[in-house]
Amino acid sequence: MSARILVLEDDESLKRVLSRALSVAGFQVRATASPETAISWVREDQGDLLLADVMLEGTNFLDQLSLVTRMRPELPVIIMSANATASTAIDAEKGGAFEYLPKPFDLDDLVTHIRTAVGKKPKVRASGGASEPTGFIGQSAAIQTTFKSIARAASSGAHVVFTGESGVGKRQAAEALLKACGLVIRETRVITPSHSVEETFESTQSGKPVLWLRVNEWDAVQQRAARDALDSGTSRVIATMTPGEGHPIDPNLMVRLSEYIIDVPPLRERREDIAALAEAFLRMFSRRDGRDTVVLAPEALESLRQAPWAGNVAELRSVLSRLMLSTRGTIASRAEALAALQNLNTETVADLPGAARQLAGMALQSEEARQVALDALDRALFEQALGRVGGNRSKAAELLGVNRNTLARRLQELGDGSEEE
Repeated sequence: MSARILVLEDDESLKRVLSRALSVAGFQVRATASPETAISWVREDQGDLLLADVMLEGTNFLDQLSLVTRMRPELPVIIMSANATASTAIDAEKGGAFEYLPKPFDLDDLVTHIRTAVGKKPKVRASGGASEPTGFIGQSAAIQTTFKSIARAASSGAHVVFTGESGVGKRQAAEALLKACGLVIRETRVITPSHSVEETFESTQSGKPVLWLRVNEWDAVQQRAARDALDSGTSRVIATMTPGEGHPIDPNLMVRLSEYIIDVPPLRERREDIAALAEAFLRMFSRRDGRDTVVLAPEALESLRQAPWAGNVAELRSVLSRLMLSTRGTIASRAEALAALQNLNTETVADLPGAARQLAGMALQSEEARQVALDALDRALFEQALGRVGGNRSKAAELLGVNRNTLARRLQELGDGSEEE
């Protein structure tokens, strides 16, 4: 007998699309726009899986998710939402959802998730209240992976390290985890490189969670104090660090601290999130300055998508602040976006020697330092060039100033010999 799928979706066109796709995939489907109807079906032991939207006629279904999981703990629930925030993903996980899918999603992926879910016992979580929005948003696969990792960490007492490049939003990710654990950020002890050795050690002795920021900037003495604090303390530590920058990390500290590691991706790996991030930042700046919100013209948004973003989300925020203040009217043009990006390009080029020194320092840890550095540099160049031109190798080769065959041969040497789509 085929699996019975209950669909809860108030968008009529999407409900029809989902019902048709799942029926073609061989499932029995019952669909409704009413949360009350869906819950009654669950109560009556109908369905082998519930596929539910979050926002339904102004109500948040996540508020009722714990009721569903209490009535039928064995019923897998897949949550789908256009509200692609860390809070939504975390609340779905804590509420007992089997999977969380940000809209838009691929229907084939949905069918795969459903087939996996109906063949497994679902995870059952303790219910949790909704978190306040964090501004830590995005629909890309890269950031959604981070959201799901945060949700898993929220149900554990393990020490957590957030890693990633400078400016990706590691502190925001750490704060999202604290909120998911029901903690008030302003009441959490925060330790930075400017704190004393004594303060670092004492931070773990209260039994309350503590936030350690930029551990890679701590000197050897402070790191030793942190290591000893973890050995004797009772507090859970949530830390952030930027690998390859600052001081070498004490390996013994890293062993103790990294009970769970969550990587926050660079902006160049989640360019599809730039539109949502830009909209959120521009709304925030309009409130800050008491003026109408600036909207990006399509050409302006495309210019932002094509920028290198060496400084990641922090750099995007600064550029958008400049753009907000310099835009005449409420629609930012491509020329205005390029003007706001001008300093970014200058700063990125100016920082190349520093970036090169960091690459050299990391490569020198290998026996074949020069080849390791060249391979890493080529991979980064090719990745960004291909990303800017939508994967077209001919255009990427032109951008890099090399022959297409040379690019293809070098990609094969680096282990990426896949054909161009």
